[in-house]
Amino acid sequence: MQSEVHAENGRDEIADRIKQEAMRDVSRHGGDDLSVPDLAKRLGIDPAQAEKRFPSRDELLTALILDAYDAMGDSAEHGARQAEESGAGLLGRWVGVCRGVRAWAVAEPRQFALVWGPPLSGYDAPPETMAAGGRTPVALIGIVREAVKSEALREHALTPPLDEGMRRNVEILSSSISAGLPDIVIARMNIAWTQLLGMTGFAVYGHIAGVAADPVAFFDHAAASMGEYVGLPR
Repeated sequence: MQSEVHAENGRDEIADRIKQEAMRDVSRHGGDDLSVPDLAKRLGIDPAQAEKRFPSRDELLTALILDAYDAMGDSAEHGARQAEESGAGLLGRWVGVCRGVRAWAVAEPRQFALVWGPPLSGYDAPPETMAAGGRTPVALIGIVREAVKSEALREHALTPPLDEGMRRNVEILSSSISAGLPDIVIARMNIAWTQLLGMTGFAVYGHIAGVAADPVAFFDHAAASMGEYVGLPR
């Protein structure tokens, strides 16, 4: 069995191999039967070395989830930078973030399914996954904050008013990453976020073929429409 750590450019080869094999298992069977000792045996790795890196199933799942959220955030932020470098305005940068989400999800469907598929049975995500998962919505929120600061946000177009139930929904976000934004903007951003994930899921699972002859054009148009729905100027 292998017992030595082989690292290149600071990477831990043993940890990477375990995570890759674990991702295959989770994508096929879910996380219920995931076992660090079983993975080590299958890969020919010393179980002690494996458990040193991932002492439990939940810690291994957390590592997979952090990788997925960070990869999503990297791609979303890269999409925003690309749009900005090309001279795009606020709406174009919003679309750039959305494109980054789609590009990551299509390239890494297992990671997309891990964090946006059915909840993992018996797993409670620790706070650090929330921080990593927040990177992509924070990228979108940052663009909207710029629109508010520059008085470019089209708040007059934001109707209808919120009912009591929707106000309760908004309260959850208004005290966290969306703090300081108008309630109606927070509500619409939450709607746009769920629409983005649903549209991305259509692309990942092949459902988009039934509704669009040009899936990329469909996605870009929908992403821009959601940005305008939030109040970003065309």
